[in-house]
Amino acid sequence: MINVKIILINSEKEILLLHRENKQGIDVPNKWSFVGGALDDEETPEESIIRETKEEIEYNIKNITLFNVYNDPGIQRYIFVGTINKNIPELTLTEGDDMNFFTVEEALKMDISKNTKRYIEDYFINK
Repeated sequence: MINVKIILINSEKEILLLHRENKQGIDVPNKWSFVGGALDDEETPEESIIRETKEEIEYNIKNITLFNVYNDPGIQRYIFVGTINKNIPELTLTEGDDMNFFTVEEALKMDISKNTKRYIEDYFINK
């Protein structure tokens, strides 16, 4: 299985996190996480994260950079980084029940998924 996530950073150097709904059957329910999901058939990881960003927050991401690929048991995770030049009222959340921008310090104190924590630490702290 292949999964993609994107660390979206605004001009204030804050990161966008989505709050996952508390429903059975979804990955990491009731946690804060990055935009992302699984690859569809015949998609590249880059195509997938562009599609996921459009689907989840109705934002057309243009410039993305691959930050890292994590090879975990049974799953390969592609983590991208991109900039976002919209404020929360200009975005439409279609998956999850909340979204907002947070500083790295704020995010690390929140109820985030363990992988979200790993990506934040690896990108911002363990460079």
